[in-house]
Amino acid sequence: MTQEHKVIIGPGLGGDLKNIFRLTKNWPEKYGLQPITVPIIWKDGKLFSPKLKQITDLIDRFANHGDEVSLVGCSASGSAMLNAFIERKDKIHRVVNNGGFLRPGNRTGYRSFEKRSAQSPAFRESVLRFVELEPTLAPADRAKILTVRPLWDELVPPETVVISGAMNTTVPMIEHVLGLGLALVKYDPVIMFLKGEKG
Repeated sequence: MTQEHKVIIGPGLGGDLKNIFRLTKNWPEKYGLQPITVPIIWKDGKLFSPKLKQITDLIDRFANHGDEVSLVGCSASGSAMLNAFIERKDKIHRVVNNGGFLRPGNRTGYRSFEKRSAQSPAFRESVLRFVELEPTLAPADRAKILTVRPLWDELVPPETVVISGAMNTTVPMIEHVLGLGLALVKYDPVIMFLKGEKG
């Protein structure tokens, strides 16, 4: 069977998959990328480990089939996809953190990590897990990572999204949801990165 490039995509805290379906529906025909959404329910009150297993099970299935596998984490799923990458480094082509917290940061109030993670212990656990594991990323691992953020994000502070040694870029859009959506449909660097092309 022909090898495909599977792109496993995780949703934000709200768990909305409909917009991801809509925004990536032209990927197979236009880019040769097969988007696969993971139905992560962030606000179910359960631990992070079953959610991580959802992702790693998909990685194993596709990789064992001979497919190329990349990961995209939208907002809350950003840290989850990077944690999965650390678990399966040898099976992953590229990883994209699309506007998600990767560390708590030191903001207070509405944009604080405490506020944003209050409704999901699993999301909090995922971010703190990545904080512990990030130092284990070698330069070659970091070269497989792209972080994307809007010019201005009302929910996620920019310093909590980026990774030293990775490719860190900004979408020419303000606002969290609009910026993340634009990154999936019209921002060429994301597609080029997933495909391994240089601009």
